[in-house]
Amino acid sequence: MFRLHSNYYLFVLVMAATTAALSCRRIPDPPSPDDTSLFAACVTPGSTSTLDIITFNVEGFPKAGYTSVTALSALLKTIDPDIVALQEVASEADFNRLVKQMPGWTGIFYPINNDEWNLAYLLKNSETELVPGTVRTLFENDTWAFPRPPFEMIVRHKASGRELILINLHLKCCGGSDNENSRRSASRQLKEYIDQQRPDDAVVMMGDYNDEILSENFTENPFLNFIENPSDFAFADMEIAKGSQLWWSYPSWPSHIDHILVTNELFTAIDTTVVFKVSPCYPDYNEVLSDHRPLGIKINPEGISR
Repeated sequence: MFRLHSNYYLFVLVMAATTAALSCRRIPDPPSPDDTSLFAACVTPGSTSTLDIITFNVEGFPKAGYTSVTALSALLKTIDPDIVALQEVASEADFNRLVKQMPGWTGIFYPINNDEWNLAYLLKNSETELVPGTVRTLFENDTWAFPRPPFEMIVRHKASGRELILINLHLKCCGGSDNENSRRSASRQLKEYIDQQRPDDAVVMMGDYNDEILSENFTENPFLNFIENPSDFAFADMEIAKGSQLWWSYPSWPSHIDHILVTNELFTAIDTTVVFKVSPCYPDYNEVLSDHRPLGIKINPEGISR
């Protein structure tokens, strides 16, 4: 016959208490979709003098149901951009609920069904308009390099009449040579596409690239083909990548893997590029919104080459 020692009873009590604490964790109340005060201390909002664009991987939106819908609405209204590119939108129905909570905005959802990996755009109607007939996906047949085909469209800035080609990306994730080579093939094909199909257009290619951009080693940086052509392309967020990890877009690793690439038609138009670190204003950020942070760019429309 065996005997249970006092340490065993202590272990059982600790595990029971831990389980109870986890099961009783507070479920955050949905914020008001119009509560811009919630994030105000952590955000510098957009300006009417600039064209403000953000890209945001929203991690299986809505990861906390309706709370995620209202929290994202409040966050976007606080940032007040003109264009939003989203990745990992799992539910079209909840994306439509988000759009309904943002009057004055137009939502454009992925034209293909990609399960929880959908892409989407939001456009502020007072500042921008979609050029009709320009919504499409690219490289749909190459599922190795593009498990989520890039989502392209053309928008026009109403005040200046300038047009932008937007390409929303979510490239293959994770380490390993096969995944690296997938991203490298995607980078090569995207550059060829822009060089051949968009040689004189102002292009903003943004999203979750799932890799860093600092290494000068070909085997480590699949985007060197862009970086080594500085007369035609630039990562607008390169200084963020070079800076403190406190401001990187993917803090849980930590790494900076969300990027905004622009063509030379936009070089003189770039005003500011910034990562929005809003979790200090919203303690439930990781549980409700995302493990990524929004990355934004301010563009002076008059500086865009025609």
